[in-house]
Amino acid sequence: MREKGIQLLKGFAQFLDRISSFACAFMLGTMTLAVLAGVIFRYVFLNPLGWTEELSRYLMIWTASLAISVGIYHGEHIGLTFLPDRIRGRYPKIVLNLGVNLLILLFLTVMLVYSLNMVRDAKFQIAQSLPISMVIPSLAIPVTMGLAMVQNLIQIALLLLGREPDSGGVRNVDV
Repeated sequence: MREKGIQLLKGFAQFLDRISSFACAFMLGTMTLAVLAGVIFRYVFLNPLGWTEELSRYLMIWTASLAISVGIYHGEHIGLTFLPDRIRGRYPKIVLNLGVNLLILLFLTVMLVYSLNMVRDAKFQIAQSLPISMVIPSLAIPVTMGLAMVQNLIQIALLLLGREPDSGGVRNVDV
């Protein structure tokens, strides 16, 4: 029964990762097309489009924010490795990973709480050149922080159950 629960957690994390990765790729492609259209219309047709810069800015915010949960799933977040490199033994490493994941969860929670106020304040604002409410760009932070929190909680649960996530292990970038 425990193995089934672990596999369910891993499967759900992988499902969320696939959706997030696809959304990131789609938004990055759309942003690239918007920038390209903006450049072509400005310098080739000499008739600039006013909305391409704003659209690409909002897509970049959504893409970068969504990539946080992808990084958490794959264990590819930037980190200082001087302490993990010196720790020997399985249990001290689990305790360190648990502590780091709890700090990440605290950060994500603070971001979520403060970003909800930002969304509330944006509901009466309209984007400058796009006919959309500023709630849509503002939702990037709470939505993606919530998604990252779910991925982080799954990582914590797997650590507590004594299992490594199926992300190929934690791969920190040395700083």
